[in-house]
Amino acid sequence: MKKKKKILIIVIVIIVLIAIGIGSYFLFFKSKSNEEVTVPEVKVMNKIDGYEYTLDDRDTEVFKEKFEELKKLLESESFEEKDYVSLVSELFIIDLYTIDNKISKYDVGGLEYVYEPARDSFKSMAMDSIYKTVINNIDKKREQSLPIVKSSTVNEITPSTYEMPDESRVESYDVDISWDYETSLGYDNEGIITLIKNDNRIDVVAFNPEK
Repeated sequence: MKKKKKILIIVIVIIVLIAIGIGSYFLFFKSKSNEEVTVPEVKVMNKIDGYEYTLDDRDTEVFKEKFEELKKLLESESFEEKDYVSLVSELFIIDLYTIDNKISKYDVGGLEYVYEPARDSFKSMAMDSIYKTVINNIDKKREQSLPIVKSSTVNEITPSTYEMPDESRVESYDVDISWDYETSLGYDNEGIITLIKNDNRIDVVAFNPEK
């Protein structure tokens, strides 16, 4: 009888421990997972067919102006490739460093201008650096001061070559770019972007910011 009672107590303890474990998972890990997969509620206002570039309702006026320039360029019968490189560089920087309109640190800007195989690693690096301290704004009550890019300037475009992960070398461009903010908060304001031609697209493959 005592043996049965002892077994029953052990079973109850095991059940309690399992329940605590499940509760802890949902409390600590599930909540974090939900935050990570939070998708901002944005409405696509315009797009450039064949390039996967989109304009969202939350984008700033300076981004919208550059986007319209890029759309007009890519929809023309012919254009200078360096003009395409220049506009992609500016749009990438404007979206990446305009953080005020982003939902959380997981909502990294500029990714659609990054070479697709490199997007995950680029996002991780951004989350661990310039987006690291971004407070979640899913409830739209955030009071944190975050940067808004008001202008960008391409200073120089230099043809070069870039070594891909398979050690092959492809033609590339190194773009010296600088930008200004509506309010200075100590974020980067200049850097070098490396871009390559990927089928009909020009994609960012590397970015080295310099303050």
